Amino acid sequence: MLVTGPESAGKSTLSRQLAWMLDGVFVPEVARAYLLALDRPYTYEDLPVIWRRQEAAETVAVATGASFVICDTGPEVIRIWSEVKYGKCSPEVHRASREHEYDLTLLCNPDLPWTYDPLREHPDAGERLLLYSRYDALLVGAVPISGTVRAVQALNAIRTTLGRPRSKQ
Repeated sequence: MLVTGPESAGKSTLSRQLAWMLDGVFVPEVARAYLLALDRPYTYEDLPVIWRRQEAAETVAVATGASFVICDTGPEVIRIWSEVKYGKCSPEVHRASREHEYDLTLLCNPDLPWTYDPLREHPDAGERLLLYSRYDALLVGAVPISGTVRAVQALNAIRTTLGRPRSKQ
């Protein structure tokens, strides 16, 4: 399962909540650790590397056999990030954003208050809404998640789409 959307839209919080509620495996956003470990500003060339590491983390999580693997971002984030920041996207990331499949995609609306983070680049609400529209256009069939009861919305989407589960609530 993929939880995605623009920055400061509650993806990480929702992903962790769902992993706990569903007794699943949480796959964190690899970009965060990668960027924090860099001793230089990131470049366009870093983005495919970040995708390969994200995909590897997903593969490890799936190999656990957990009933639910909840991914905090996927290739679509790196594609949109690359297109917005650099005006282009590597063929590898572009292909992954079209071909990498998830059982369910939850698209988080950036309707939460923006929270400062040194890795975030779009504090303007209007910019984040424009980014959201890019995700919405790219991710046909994604379930929109908004407001303050995101976990409830997500669990309902899971039940409707995947036909299960009952959470630990």
